[in-house]
Amino acid sequence: MKVPGMNSAAVQKDLAFPIEEFQRRLRIVRQEMTERGLGLLVVSTPENIYYMSGYHTVGYFSSQFLLVPISGELFHITRGIEETNVKVLSWIEQSTSYMDHEAPIELLAATIREMGYSNAVIGIEKISWFLSIVDYERLKEMLGDANFQDGSLTVEASRVVKSDLELEYIRHAARIAEAGMEVGLDQIHAGANENDIAAEIQRTVTKLGSEYPGLPVFVSSGVRTSQAHATWAGRKVLEGDPVLLEISGCVRRYSAALMRLAVVKPANRELERMEEVSRKALEKMLDAIRPDRPLGEVWNVWSTTVTDGGYEGRFKRTGYSIGINFPPDWGEGYMLSFKRGETRVLRPNMTFHIPSLVKVFGFADAGTSETVRVTETGCEVLTKFGRQLYVR
Repeated sequence: MKVPGMNSAAVQKDLAFPIEEFQRRLRIVRQEMTERGLGLLVVSTPENIYYMSGYHTVGYFSSQFLLVPISGELFHITRGIEETNVKVLSWIEQSTSYMDHEAPIELLAATIREMGYSNAVIGIEKISWFLSIVDYERLKEMLGDANFQDGSLTVEASRVVKSDLELEYIRHAARIAEAGMEVGLDQIHAGANENDIAAEIQRTVTKLGSEYPGLPVFVSSGVRTSQAHATWAGRKVLEGDPVLLEISGCVRRYSAALMRLAVVKPANRELERMEEVSRKALEKMLDAIRPDRPLGEVWNVWSTTVTDGGYEGRFKRTGYSIGINFPPDWGEGYMLSFKRGETRVLRPNMTFHIPSLVKVFGFADAGTSETVRVTETGCEVLTKFGRQLYVR
């Protein structure tokens, strides 16, 4: 679709990376496509579209696709109103769009035909949340001569290891998360309201340049801390209450996250012990991180420490890849996580958020976390904030 009145040559691009960085990524993805025997990859995951092109929008609730052929130019398909974002945010020039009364999947099929791939081996991101079963089945009907294969994790194979340019954004996001944590902890006292704490955190990180995060600020107090992923709910903080904060900064869609626990005086000895076990388990896990080690082995270090401390250490993963994020998640855990039985290995410049939680439902959760980078020899902690129980 040609946008009336738009002179694409006059548009000022707003690219998060130099074109050479996008081209580097494309070469790696095409190598992965070659190994999988794919002639065309249909990308529908927002994070992957952003990684390959720079294009992003909060309007990803509408169908959007990036077509990656094994050779030649890449091609965007978006909702009509979003094509302006393609012109500004993407290094890719080829695009088309659909109007709201039109069927996006029909445009996708027609574009694949026009590109000459209607008889090709076509990779589809079957794990994507953004290509429905109905649309996938319809696409197969319209392109009956194509050979559809699962192209899931084709882009992620490159995405999981960060470049130096990506790490710059993650480091910046870490500085913002630290500032948000400092302000949040300063707001905690008997009589404080969870909503006010959350508001001050969000005000601070936004003023420092954080974009909208993939998940909200997590602020919970008292017994509410034992509810998973509890956000602010207007509860008044009482004496003796634990307050659990988990915050992310987000820069150019790259995130870093941080969790800390505070308690309002008088501190409860059981809470202190829970935080000690949580912190010890995290520190042992950080010491265990090194290249070529299976993630499941590192998870075992955390699990054993929590279990030996007298708490349940088997129920959850305890760390996930972090980087590009859009709601509903600030992590990349579907790509790679520290969990039981994970045999894939760590590689330099992988980045993770590692939340170490000790949980006692109906009483409290105690947790601490860091965002880290795998180095050539071990682990670099990217978030720089005092690791302790904060008594207020």
